[in-house]
Amino acid sequence: MRLRPASAAGFTLLEIVLAVGIGVIFMGGAVVFLSSTAGDRELDQSRRMIEEEAGAAREKALGSGRQQRIRLDAGGVGGREFPGGVEMDLITPQDLARGRRGWGKPDNYQWLVTGGGLVEPIRVRLRHGENKEEFEFSALTGESVTRPAEKP
Repeated sequence: MRLRPASAAGFTLLEIVLAVGIGVIFMGGAVVFLSSTAGDRELDQSRRMIEEEAGAAREKALGSGRQQRIRLDAGGVGGREFPGGVEMDLITPQDLARGRRGWGKPDNYQWLVTGGGLVEPIRVRLRHGENKEEFEFSALTGESVTRPAEKP
């Protein structure tokens, strides 16, 4: 059996395979983490779009004293599309008055902001893949409030 001389430097094949394997595991974890945060980022952008439309319509209604309407569709708000295929579901006061408690897809729904600045209270669910976010709008302040997601 021969021993390597003390001056020989380098890595064995086993050490190289272990280092590459550990690197692959870390990279796989990073890919999973980054893909899940991308969906959350698109949900946040979509929520901000809705909040901006509501805020602008409320300010305009308060300034003019006339009611304003915001068009809501399954894939966008006010004629603008949500980023990355985010979809929206709503529960409106009309749904509740008709006894429907489940989520529905808006199709050119005209969301009302009164001349006094009151906002029609609606519940919104945004979906992007497996990510979901639910919130509702306060009738008095027009601000959104986060709701915990309902169990299916």
